[in-house]
Amino acid sequence: MASNASPLKNRSESWIEEEIARYLKESEETDSKENELYGPEGHKDELIAQEERLRKLQEFKEILASERKKLESHKEKIEVRERQESTGSKRRGRKFLRAEEAEERIRQKAKVNLTDLESGIMRTNTCYLQGYNAQAVVSEDQVIIAAEVTQECNDRRQLRPMIEAFKENLHEVDDSLKVKTLLGDAGYFSSKNVKGLKTDDPDVLLAVSKEYKNHRKDEDGGNIMPMPLTPISLMEYRLHMKEGKKLYRKRSITVEPVFGHIKEVLGFDRFMRRGFNACICEWKLICTVHNILKLWRYGFDKVHKAGEAKAIFIETGQNIEAIAL
Repeated sequence: MASNASPLKNRSESWIEEEIARYLKESEETDSKENELYGPEGHKDELIAQEERLRKLQEFKEILASERKKLESHKEKIEVRERQESTGSKRRGRKFLRAEEAEERIRQKAKVNLTDLESGIMRTNTCYLQGYNAQAVVSEDQVIIAAEVTQECNDRRQLRPMIEAFKENLHEVDDSLKVKTLLGDAGYFSSKNVKGLKTDDPDVLLAVSKEYKNHRKDEDGGNIMPMPLTPISLMEYRLHMKEGKKLYRKRSITVEPVFGHIKEVLGFDRFMRRGFNACICEWKLICTVHNILKLWRYGFDKVHKAGEAKAIFIETGQNIEAIAL
């Protein structure tokens, strides 16, 4: 989801340092001239404005320093690997970048947006944009039961937080409400996520690759039990089984229409507020609006009747069939 900021306002660490040096030099020259014209107290407002701008620049620099620290951990891994390979020891796996290439990538990636400090570069299906990663967990009847915003550019580490979020929300409504199956796209899949599932979690069904790859495997006889069984092969096998296909198809009529409604019908495809916490509040407000519209269109009388039916349904010990994110 795009933020209220332009990617053209991204600045590197070297730009910030040069700007601070230039600003300090200009401020000193301007202060000296204004002291001669108006006296030391005659331009107090300008001094306050200068101090505020300098404070912001220093804040930008601190944020970039923390980002650079994260990126340099990759450079340390490269140096360790180069030392090991210099002794003749070969390492398996994808080859790391050379130290010089890693340093150049660090310089390019370590940037901060002057308009919205906490937003970042996000990759979409068609382009890159300056923004945040908006998350939603949706029930079978397209009601949003959990909504969050993250600064991470992918969904790999969002499965656990979203599970905990909808559990907490359902507990607030009715502790007897349970989710039977959770559906998620390939962005949420990793072996670590599958192994990290808890006993009280719903059954999780995640795509392990893009849809076209799944269709191609169907044609190649993907329904044969894979050996040896791994988190990836087992999940693929479940997706190609009849029941798995039936359940996973529900994503296209649950969570996808909700994002389409919010972006295309409500016209919300960009945050109006700036800052991470402000955008979290704005996203949850929009999701609440979506739910209120669902309630209004369904009809309040029907909601009361459905609530009574749901109470009877829960008493029988059955569970909510499926939700998606």
